[in-house]
Amino acid sequence: MEVKQTRDVEPENRIPSGSLAKPRLATIDIAKGLGILLIVLGHNRIFSIYEINLANFLGSFRLPFFFFISGVTFSIANRSLNTVAFERADAWLKPFAVAAVMAGGLKILVGKVTLESVLLGLFFGAGFTLIWTAIWFLPHLWLLYVSTASLLIYGKRLVDTWPKRIMLLVGLATAGYFLMDSFHTVLENPSCKLKTQFEWSVFDCGLPFSADLLLLTASFFLFGHFLSVRVKAFKPDTALVLLCFGLLLLLHLTFGYRIDFNMRRYDDLFISTVQALSGIYMMLCACFLLVRSGFATRIFTYLGQGSLFILLFHMPIQYRVTDTLVMHMNSQWLVGLIGFVVAIVLPLLFWELCKKSRMLSLLFLPVKKSKTAASCQPLPAVAEERSR
Repeated sequence: MEVKQTRDVEPENRIPSGSLAKPRLATIDIAKGLGILLIVLGHNRIFSIYEINLANFLGSFRLPFFFFISGVTFSIANRSLNTVAFERADAWLKPFAVAAVMAGGLKILVGKVTLESVLLGLFFGAGFTLIWTAIWFLPHLWLLYVSTASLLIYGKRLVDTWPKRIMLLVGLATAGYFLMDSFHTVLENPSCKLKTQFEWSVFDCGLPFSADLLLLTASFFLFGHFLSVRVKAFKPDTALVLLCFGLLLLLHLTFGYRIDFNMRRYDDLFISTVQALSGIYMMLCACFLLVRSGFATRIFTYLGQGSLFILLFHMPIQYRVTDTLVMHMNSQWLVGLIGFVVAIVLPLLFWELCKKSRMLSLLFLPVKKSKTAASCQPLPAVAEERSR
């Protein structure tokens, strides 16, 4: 549904005309930029090994936050379900397929994988079937958009009041937790780390497009959608800040739980959910503070707009850089920092090249924009705002 801006939104919470993006709430763009940075940091091997406690702390809310902020900007407007499915496939499934084939083709050339394993990853689309694991997010995001659009178009009576919405969210989270728990993890079944053959055992680890995660991810996505107006006019409340930060810290120190959807890890239905919601609130507070800086707004807006390319390419780049530098440098932290920066900069440079190349535009950009080599389709928080 269309959400109009209210007078309650402060002027400084908008991107000025003539900046990197059209005028709209800068808080959303900053949230998007922060979200993609947390994902890149979470895939940094140096950080994950040497700062495991901090990695687990951030891991308790970084992916729920990404789904939540995507739901905040989700809008069907007057589009049909077929239109939503086609537009999102063009924006996300197409670059996913190109990246999967490109990665697989390179591996086939050096004899490290088979054609069967590449095709499995392409059509199954789950992390445990892909060479570049991080791109599992794109087919799942397409499935999430189409599923929630179906609900909001054909099931309006299920979400027309807050009591119904709360019941739906609790039901989705609960059912999703037990559904995901019915599949094997890598710890239970080491073969779930990477499946390379079309065989029935692949379904022990998950479903195509990570559909086994859908109910859980939809709970965060719809929660963000239902709170869309409030989030866009967000102002921190001191009592809630203290409560959420205290809960987040206490639960982390007590349990050390984290959420990793790709690894089918959601340690506890209640504790992990409370941690995720507390972390989401603290992230919104951070965005509220950052939006007061014009420089931070421009930087994070740019990162948010290029988030699709960062997601596609950061993992292989970061792994290759850190694995190479660790053999030649003594400072692990410097290796990790260089890998983190390069994993962000190189995809953004490739994005700029994409905008100037007709061939690359056709491969990575939505058809309606590739004709003019427009900017690449970002991930949801920016993409849906542009469609309004």
